[in-house]
Amino acid sequence: MDLRTASKRPLLTLLANPRLRERIQVAFRMGASSQVLSQVVLAGDWRQLSALAARYPGSPALIDTFCEGPMRSTGESAETRADHGSPLPVIWYAPYNQAWPRALSRAGADVGARLFPGVNDDFEAINAAILRSIDLRRVRRLREHAKRVADPAVFEMFDHALHLATGSCAVPDLAARAGRTRRTLELRCAGLGIPSPKGLISLARIFTVQRLAEWSHVPLGTVARALGFSARSNYRRLARGVLGCPPSQVQRMGGSDYVARVFLRRLGGG
Repeated sequence: MDLRTASKRPLLTLLANPRLRERIQVAFRMGASSQVLSQVVLAGDWRQLSALAARYPGSPALIDTFCEGPMRSTGESAETRADHGSPLPVIWYAPYNQAWPRALSRAGADVGARLFPGVNDDFEAINAAILRSIDLRRVRRLREHAKRVADPAVFEMFDHALHLATGSCAVPDLAARAGRTRRTLELRCAGLGIPSPKGLISLARIFTVQRLAEWSHVPLGTVARALGFSARSNYRRLARGVLGCPPSQVQRMGGSDYVARVFLRRLGGG
């Protein structure tokens, strides 16, 4: 596919390990993220990655290297920063080492997910990490706003729901992530005066579908299917049931920004 004519934005990579490059290609081809992004593009070094990031702001990048190995880069620091004025959304895909967090920060990166080879890199996890890291700056802004206005216990529930929103999820999944039983989670939400666990998941899912569709310019129905809805009609029913209006009206009222405002109000954030 020619990037000059592709309507969707690409998934960026800077992967020195050929096995990981191949694994990402297969996972992307078989997974949901290929419905939102166009193709996997391999950068040869940080300078090329920075140029791609400037051209495709918000496209996530899978990275396993800085200046080691066959893709040795020159001039890290300022030259490696993307020129679009926001941190590069990064998925770090390599064994853990103590140096990488600081190095990524110097390179102008914002780590949205961490994949460790042979530990948490099954195809489903790879695609979830990709979807979660798209347009990461927008998600960060919502999280920061929620953290400012919501009680810490409320923010914890919100954050768990937002993390799970890129795939099919149910109340037991939210309970497991929160380290609670379903019943205690429901009681916790009721005690905090916030939406039920199902309501939190629904709001997070609607926000995620809307923001990914807006960023990618991919139809809402396609994005909804990529995120686990069996049909666009199911997403339309969810939006109408939770927000009182269909997705088309949500778009007219501000799309994901409108959903974010509703979400914050229901968390008690005004």
